[in-house]
Amino acid sequence: MEPLFPDDPSGELEAMAVELISRSAALSEALHPVTRAAVADLVRPMNSYYSNLIEGHDTHPIDIDRALRNDYSTDKRKRDLQQEALAHIAVSKALRTGELRHATGSDPSSEVFIMGVHRAFYEHLPADFLRVVSKEGVEQQVVPGVYRTGEVEVGRHIAPGHEHVPHFMARFASCYDREAPGNRSRIHRVIAMAAAHHRLAWIHPFLDGNGRTVRLCTDAWAMADDLDAGGVWSISRGLARKRDEYRAMLAGADAPRMGDLDGRGNLSNARLVTFCRWFLATAIDQVSFMRDAFQLDGVLRRIDVFVDRMASEGRMRNEARFLLKDAFLRGRISRQEAERITDTSDKTLKKIANELMSLGLLKRNGAGSGFRYEIAVPIPFSPWILPGLFPTGRESEIMANWA
Repeated sequence: MEPLFPDDPSGELEAMAVELISRSAALSEALHPVTRAAVADLVRPMNSYYSNLIEGHDTHPIDIDRALRNDYSTDKRKRDLQQEALAHIAVSKALRTGELRHATGSDPSSEVFIMGVHRAFYEHLPADFLRVVSKEGVEQQVVPGVYRTGEVEVGRHIAPGHEHVPHFMARFASCYDREAPGNRSRIHRVIAMAAAHHRLAWIHPFLDGNGRTVRLCTDAWAMADDLDAGGVWSISRGLARKRDEYRAMLAGADAPRMGDLDGRGNLSNARLVTFCRWFLATAIDQVSFMRDAFQLDGVLRRIDVFVDRMASEGRMRNEARFLLKDAFLRGRISRQEAERITDTSDKTLKKIANELMSLGLLKRNGAGSGFRYEIAVPIPFSPWILPGLFPTGRESEIMANWA
């Protein structure tokens, strides 16, 4: 699988890595930390939706939201997909909190970490998702966190023989180890993140679930380099929106070396460079999309439109707009500040706040008189406040479902 790092004399990959680092930092600074955490809570199920969609599992955002509230479908297939979405969300959250890293005690490129991600995901899946049928019609059982013991084909790619997987994974880990002397540069690690995304998919270490595992490990890689802006952007959204192109790019980077001027490894350096450029461009596009979504004038205007509609239907008091706007801008506000902002009595404020909390748009943090109101952005209202996170058709259905 050499080369493991692309040789790009043009310097374009380095420039793209610098741009991604810069744009991610600007996105992080655009939001109050509490607001950032609230948006990350929304991005997590969005990430699950897109990553599973790439694998052909289309779980409606409405069904994901219901599962998060412990409301499961009576239809077995839908219920299984809901559980799959929750499993993905749980792993994403464990990555964010550091729980998974603490459990494995390793860096995102290590074997034990990658096995841990696969195990954490598959241990929470329905039994039907642990059984796969080979091209020859033989049923096999997926063992969470354990390398495959059989052969697999992915499109035209024949993955390495199962007996070689441990060797390839050991080489993968040693090359991409963040503490290795050659990986001390952050710019180098960002480029390596793109290359590792392909090479891990190429190895295809597990019987099933490799795509989700690769994308979750890429998320972990971005977190480790403080590149994900606190969890408010997702590479999976960009990959899913160009799913066919994503698959074509992965397949292209599988190509063997094409002549004496194409590197010195078994695989094509030129194709790896092309994949890394495409991958980093996709990441930059997603960061830019989220940065545009958080332009304050636009967010505040959308909150006004949302409250106008809700108030016209008698579902929300007009003063709620001031509470929502301030909470979004500042992350959290005290009861006293909320009274001043809404210019209402304590009794009226409680009614307004209770309405917003019942809708999931506001949370109370703390006890006694020192509690704070904090912003939240649940799936049912994301099309109004942060449109474009989900596909247009799905957002229309989310809005229609609420209406």
